[in-house]
Amino acid sequence: MESERKIKTPKFIALTVEEFVRLIICIVFDVVEFAIPILLSPLVGDAVDIIGFWAGILMFGWVGCLSILELVPMADYFPIFLVTWAVWYYRKKRREKRELEKIQKKWM
Repeated sequence: MESERKIKTPKFIALTVEEFVRLIICIVFDVVEFAIPILLSPLVGDAVDIIGFWAGILMFGWVGCLSILELVPMADYFPIFLVTWAVWYYRKKRREKRELEKIQKKWM
């Protein structure tokens, strides 16, 4: 019996403009703290982190609450805004997949 080969398609991440813009904003929030050293100071840096927190809430809803971790001391070295974006993106794609499966079940 001849074994069938399964051809796996390469996985690419195709982002919409909205997703890409949100990703860029998160990268900017994470990088700006390293680019401008005064933003790592306690008072000024926390002000930027609070602005980033509110931006995360506005962009990602309740998932944006993860960006509150920026206020934890020494957490500025971890790309928290990028992690927040990744969690939001994963949840969004999972929800879209479930909705698509639900629509497909209706048609079958």
